[in-house]
Amino acid sequence: MPEAKLQRGSPSVKQASSIGWLGAMLSGLALVTIALMLVVLFGVVDALHFGSIADFFTPDPAAAAGTLGLVGGAEGVTLSIVLLGVMFGIQTTSSRYSPRIIGIFTRNPLNALVLSFALASILYTFLVRSEVKVNYVPMASVAVAEVLALINFALLFPYVLYTFEVMRAETLVSGIMRRARRELRGGMHTRRSLQHRSALLTCLEQVSDIAFGSVQLGDMPVCVLSIEVMGDFLSREYLPVKKNLNPEWFKVGQAELSGASDQIIAEVNRAGTWFAYVVMSSFVDMIGLTPVHRKEAVHAIAVATRKIGLAAIDVGDSEVAELSLRFFNTHLRAAINRSAPTFASGIMNEYRRFAIGALEWRRDLAVEAAAHLLRYGRHFDEAGMPAIFGAAAEDVADLAIEARVRDPQVSFRLAQLLVRNLLDLIPNARPIGLNGLFKGVAKLTCWAMASDEKDIAHVLVEGIAAAPPDFVDAALSRMESTQNGLFWEVNERVISFDWVEQSLRDQIPRLRTALGRAKAAGNGAVIDLKDAPVVTKDLVQPEPTPSAG
Repeated sequence: MPEAKLQRGSPSVKQASSIGWLGAMLSGLALVTIALMLVVLFGVVDALHFGSIADFFTPDPAAAAGTLGLVGGAEGVTLSIVLLGVMFGIQTTSSRYSPRIIGIFTRNPLNALVLSFALASILYTFLVRSEVKVNYVPMASVAVAEVLALINFALLFPYVLYTFEVMRAETLVSGIMRRARRELRGGMHTRRSLQHRSALLTCLEQVSDIAFGSVQLGDMPVCVLSIEVMGDFLSREYLPVKKNLNPEWFKVGQAELSGASDQIIAEVNRAGTWFAYVVMSSFVDMIGLTPVHRKEAVHAIAVATRKIGLAAIDVGDSEVAELSLRFFNTHLRAAINRSAPTFASGIMNEYRRFAIGALEWRRDLAVEAAAHLLRYGRHFDEAGMPAIFGAAAEDVADLAIEARVRDPQVSFRLAQLLVRNLLDLIPNARPIGLNGLFKGVAKLTCWAMASDEKDIAHVLVEGIAAAPPDFVDAALSRMESTQNGLFWEVNERVISFDWVEQSLRDQIPRLRTALGRAKAAGNGAVIDLKDAPVVTKDLVQPEPTPSAG
């Protein structure tokens, strides 16, 4: 199954170009090297007045004391610059994303190393200064103090650049996920598994904070990167090793799922899906924050949800696979609540791809996904966004065509599902929604005729025969006459609803003939749909919409 075979390894992330740690080190060393070369060059010239170069570079007590005082003061200045850079980085990053990012700086061993080295150098210089006497200079100690000062100066420029590099969101996310992988590996051991779980949850929250902050600031590349990283970690890193984790790992409470109901906590404890639930719940929150014109973030969420579901099917985790389907439905509900049809198109497309991937091993999920696609398409129609219903019908028709090579019975059930929705919608449908649904049914019917799928064609033809004749004739005429497949507006659709490929368009005369026979037989409205998949009815019925004239 191509969709389910996910490549192992970390996702490749395109990062903005930077000078890099090696380049920064070379820059710092170059500054010190140039200074030393100048000292040597002019020192040789000045040493002509002395008997030897050694005498020239040997300080007297007053010179040694002055040099050590200057070295200590200069090292203090470098330390203040380092502290200023660190404080600026922490303040800027935490205010941009989340205060939880501060922990990344405080746990960074390089920060502690640089600061400790600078403090130790200053302390050493002070102590050596006390050793200088009127008639004695500790040459070795003075030389070491000067070498430490040169190292501090060489580290200053690279470290400042490193601090600004760490502030970049790409670097933050990459570092957080490296730590998350270590915590996940630690969770496979019995000892301290709960501590590793808590640390892993902190890593997830930090990446989520970066995503939320990026949405609010309009930095969508960083938001998309964070979403992709969380989805890939769950699908590529977590699910394959989930079975190796300690049983205590999967028992959570309000501390891990803050704000969740008792039912949710009981369910994730039963299914062992708390981590997947936390990741995908954060996706739902992001949809609620994303502006309607920032559809790339929602598309990334849909792609991540599909990858998680297919990875779960691949490793045999039925609970996470079904959870992915439920979250797809939740994403669609969020798009309805936001009145954002641009969100729905990307979500439905990835939902369909998830269903196609599930055909290999979980055909029941594929059929259920198709039923939900049409159900939420109707909800979009009732919410005043009827064009989405047509997109849902086309997605289900495409799924039925894909299912033929794996299980023709699935194609037949999906055809029944489309016909059931068509018959339910005819009495009081909005014209745009009904037209979109009909085109999906007609497209599938033409395909069934061209592929000699007689059972599928029969149930579809009888369903179409139950529709008003004038409506059917006008719709088929538009399908016959539409030669240009491009939609006349630039939006989420590229292909017009009325356009079908030439091979399917050639089947329309046969379809008209079959419809005539079905009407003559008088059983067009009575078709056997008892085996058609049924989705749970709405607990709260939507308000009826007045039929459009």
